[in-house]
Amino acid sequence: MKRGLSLLELLIALAVLGLLLGLGVPNFLRWRAQAEVDEAARSLAQAFQYARAEAKRTNANRCVRVWRDGFAVGASCAALSAPTQRFSRVQVSESNYATFPPLDVVFLPPYGTTDAPLKRLTLQHTRYPDLTRSVHVIGVIGKVVVR
Repeated sequence: MKRGLSLLELLIALAVLGLLLGLGVPNFLRWRAQAEVDEAARSLAQAFQYARAEAKRTNANRCVRVWRDGFAVGASCAALSAPTQRFSRVQVSESNYATFPPLDVVFLPPYGTTDAPLKRLTLQHTRYPDLTRSVHVIGVIGKVVVR
């Protein structure tokens, strides 16, 4: 009675395993990149929502300043000189404003409204440029939408 694997059986098993890994790894990396873009969009949207809520709660202006690689939240846009939250392998690729970067979004009390019409930011993965997500701050009402 023979025990174990022959060399041929071992090579076939390794070939099948290599084929499966060759097909699965690129899809996993792309899925992971999409998750990074989604997380960056969510964190930016949460920063906008936080600033809006703080403007209502404290009855004072709140600013979100967005750069290509991150964002910062504070009471005054002039005091924000560098991002405090950075994106991981994601950058803001475009905005509907000509003065970008940085882009300032100011939320005004007492209702958390913004100072300008729609602001749209498109986040893009650095390795997979076709993976994008948009964050919109809708005009006067200040509502935040992630698409």
